[in-house]
Amino acid sequence: MDLEQVRPAGRMVFAVHGLWCTSCAMVLQRVLLRLPGVTSASVNFTSGSALLTWDPDSIDFTEVFARAEALGYELAPLQSADDGALARQAARIRMQLLIAVVFGMWSMLGSWVLYLNADQLENGQALGIAWAVFAFGLPVVGYAGLDFYRAASRTLRAGLAGMDALITLGVFGSVLVTLWELLEGRPQVYMDAATMLITFLLAGRLIEIHARQQSRLAVDALKQLAPEVVTLIDEPGAEPRVCRLDEVQVGHTALVRANERIAVDGEVIAGSSTLDRSLMTGESLPAPANVGDTVLAGTVNLQGALTLRVTAVQGQRRIDLLGLRMLELFGARSSLSETAERFVRWLLPIVLVVALAALARYLWIGMPADRAILGALGILVAACPCAVGLAMPLAYTLACRQAAEQGILLRDPVSVEGLAQARVIAFDKTGTLTSGKLALRAIDAAPGCTEDQLLRLAIEAESVVSHPIAEALRRAGAQRELPLDGNATQHRAHPRGVSMQTDEGALIRVGARDWLLECGVQAVPQDEPGVIHIARDANWLGALHFHDSLRPEARGTLQALRAQGARLWLITGDTAAAAQSLQHELGVPFEQIHAQASPEDKATLLRTESAAFVGDGANDGLVLASAACGVAIPGASTVAVAAAGVVIAQGGLAPLMQARRIALRMVRIGRQNLAFSLIYNVAVVALFFATGVTPFAAAVAMLLSSLSVLLNTSRLMRGSPPGHSPVSTAAA
Repeated sequence: MDLEQVRPAGRMVFAVHGLWCTSCAMVLQRVLLRLPGVTSASVNFTSGSALLTWDPDSIDFTEVFARAEALGYELAPLQSADDGALARQAARIRMQLLIAVVFGMWSMLGSWVLYLNADQLENGQALGIAWAVFAFGLPVVGYAGLDFYRAASRTLRAGLAGMDALITLGVFGSVLVTLWELLEGRPQVYMDAATMLITFLLAGRLIEIHARQQSRLAVDALKQLAPEVVTLIDEPGAEPRVCRLDEVQVGHTALVRANERIAVDGEVIAGSSTLDRSLMTGESLPAPANVGDTVLAGTVNLQGALTLRVTAVQGQRRIDLLGLRMLELFGARSSLSETAERFVRWLLPIVLVVALAALARYLWIGMPADRAILGALGILVAACPCAVGLAMPLAYTLACRQAAEQGILLRDPVSVEGLAQARVIAFDKTGTLTSGKLALRAIDAAPGCTEDQLLRLAIEAESVVSHPIAEALRRAGAQRELPLDGNATQHRAHPRGVSMQTDEGALIRVGARDWLLECGVQAVPQDEPGVIHIARDANWLGALHFHDSLRPEARGTLQALRAQGARLWLITGDTAAAAQSLQHELGVPFEQIHAQASPEDKATLLRTESAAFVGDGANDGLVLASAACGVAIPGASTVAVAAAGVVIAQGGLAPLMQARRIALRMVRIGRQNLAFSLIYNVAVVALFFATGVTPFAAAVAMLLSSLSVLLNTSRLMRGSPPGHSPVSTAAA
């Protein structure tokens, strides 16, 4: 990395390679915060990124990178992150999990043969089975658990030992005790405890890695909104040429033709048109673009050609900055998994103290030294947090299954927890509470002109263009079954409207009020957003009013949420007038309404709230990533789907209530699992300290702990049926 490029910035998001778990991220964060010049550091496991701020006068980046590397991690510019690294890590974990399941199954089977048939087996037979158990457990301990030991080493070096350190102690204790017993000729094995622990926790790690992969998908989807090629004009009068996006520089001149998506940020230096900015800003109506205006990559040029002076290229465009901000926000939310991690950090020193105290007690009462050591190691084995590590992943897995049966995709457990705990539920407007398609709302016809005549003229004039208003006109004509003459000629598209010549020679213009006035049309009345006017020659014939039609299920869903006690917000990039009109049409009051909100504004508004956000557009990517839970609805953009933690695949807004019910049940059961697991671990350690521990007792203790978690979690599959009413299900 070029240190001189990052030194003056004072703030930067880095990709972090080598993260294995939440503990890894917490350790790296603590180490970075200790370095001179670093004023704040936030390392997110879910996003695989580190947000650093620093004092440019005292920072030493050589030391920053060296300290991270000493722990086994690598900091790199976010743009250069290896997109294949996560896929390779996921593949590695799947292979480790496969090894753990296959070999652990045989190791556990042999262990239970010994436990249940100890009195019926000869010592030679029992010892042979015990050695087989040890051999089958070695691939699990030696390969499948390898990354746990590496993470434990890193956390211990940083003085922040957590789950991985306790796992490593338990696994090594199991292996050491088993080997000791076998070498002494006693068929006593603890290998099943180690293999069960590694298998369950690998399954949890795989879920976390899949959540990290989703964060990269969201940014990739955002980048794909802009084309990969640009049409450049090298000098006035020269033929335009097409080049790759990475060849474009600030100051170049770019040409954007009608119906093309804009690839760069720029300033209009020639031409005028209208732009579809709905995906980037949430505006439901096309916006004008004239000389001097700024246009953004990802928007669509609907009508006339535009010539731009490039002001931001790949990596610096607004759409790229939104992607970086999304990665910064992913994984910044706390979860029950972090609660478990904190408990284990507290449990680890207690278990060590108890094990040492047990050793001293056994020696005090006259137990032989070898048996005393084995007893103390047995307590370490019994304290392995198998059920703690299983508590949330198992609840999340079964919740995913139940949600999938109802067309709801749960992406990560943190988001599901956020949906259950959200006090505020905020909604986007365009495409979320509304259909995202313009519809004809009203027709004002001048005397002597009927509504059908006016609509027919507008449809025929707009037949040469393809944009939201033209499509709404065609739908309205189809609903009224209007016959079209088809005799008009000389259709022309203009930046702010269209025109055509009738067979009688009259010039029909359809477009914005100010354009008609410039063309000499008389007595064009004042209007509001969403209105186009029609004129014959210099005479005004009437106006057509459009609006974004309401989703049919929106009112019922909001009423149910409000009856539940949820605080409803509306956050939209559309105008204040459009937001107020929507609230009036819904008949459901919002506690807060924020209009003309940029993507950054949306994320900032929910930063201090425990809030869920429901949206559909690319402009919602930031807030979907930063909210406690982002919910994407059917028909959402690829960016919104990738950024959201909960995706509703069918049924509009109505399944939001069912998703929330499942989330509430998952969190409640997950908390019960976690609380029981923690109490159980403490009780088992205390009991074995007093009575001593045998391999059979340790195995039964671990099995009962995991079985209790499994039985409690299975209640998720006994929820209310899909047809349950929204209000009652939400209270379940």
